[in-house]
Amino acid sequence: MSWVEDALRRAGTLPGASDLVLEPQDDGGLEAKVRCEGVYRVLARCPAADAAAAVARLKALARIPAYITREPQDGRIDGVPYGIPGDVRLAALPTVRGQRVALRLPALGRLPEPAGLGLPAAALAALRAALRQPDGLVLVTGPTGSGKTTTIHSLLAELAAQRPDRVVVSLEDPVERRLPGVAQVEVDPAGGFGFLEGLRAALRQDADVLVVGEVRDAETARATARAALTGHLVVATLHCGRAREAFPRLVEMGVEPALALPALRLVLAQRLVRRRHQPCAGAGCPACHQGWLGRVPLADLLLADGAVHRLLAAGGEAPLAEDMDYQAAALVAAGGTDAGEVARVLAAPR
Repeated sequence: MSWVEDALRRAGTLPGASDLVLEPQDDGGLEAKVRCEGVYRVLARCPAADAAAAVARLKALARIPAYITREPQDGRIDGVPYGIPGDVRLAALPTVRGQRVALRLPALGRLPEPAGLGLPAAALAALRAALRQPDGLVLVTGPTGSGKTTTIHSLLAELAAQRPDRVVVSLEDPVERRLPGVAQVEVDPAGGFGFLEGLRAALRQDADVLVVGEVRDAETARATARAALTGHLVVATLHCGRAREAFPRLVEMGVEPALALPALRLVLAQRLVRRRHQPCAGAGCPACHQGWLGRVPLADLLLADGAVHRLLAAGGEAPLAEDMDYQAAALVAAGGTDAGEVARVLAAPR
């Protein structure tokens, strides 16, 4: 087994590992960094003499041309030979130091039940209530790696089990976990079948619930809002930091307020902070990652009823039913995490 394959195997055995990156260095070598529970750490180093062969080996496994070095490339690697039950996504990017290769590991382990997500009870209850509605737009926001997909998948699995009479179509890029009772569609933006095209096709499937993996542009945002106003429940993710930023973000993308506001039902913004390992008091032990084990969600919750719609239309600031800043302060006070971890995840006080 080559150096790079061994790094892939080692990354796949680490609890909480989600990504493996080969970072080119100034000396021509590669640094393999693995992301565990949201934080990167160095796993191994490859000397300059072996770097090109390591990247070429990964490309061969992904069945993409190794001779292309000046263009971005995407592929998939079968993770089973390396102890990873599923495909590993590969993305190669040319940089001034050489090719940077990012490997996304598949979601491992059992999908948690909604009650096991760790969300505040009020937020979970509001999400469940929103998914019982016949129409409207539910937004789940947050940066990459904040647990949006896990939250949506957990709630969709529960919905499909409880309401088999409702047709659920989910558009994803890619499909990371298969859900019973959900028609999951893998979009391919580079191939001309993006979220907008997938949404239009799904509307012809007589779907009751539509899931849009990511709203990335104005046209998709408008189509998503229109679908929510025409008898469909739409669940979508949006890249913005906090729940109060979701409506301004839609308007900034080009969605008319008169279209976005009547559609909007609920916004959940979430982040994940690392939890202190209590048995070793955060000192570090063989059972944890340098004093940390697992992550806890922090959540903003905005319930968009008629009063909130009028307030937002007038340019006001909507009240939050849940506030992640208060949750973070309470978690720090209880010793579940520390202020440095909260600052790392939330970036700055708001």
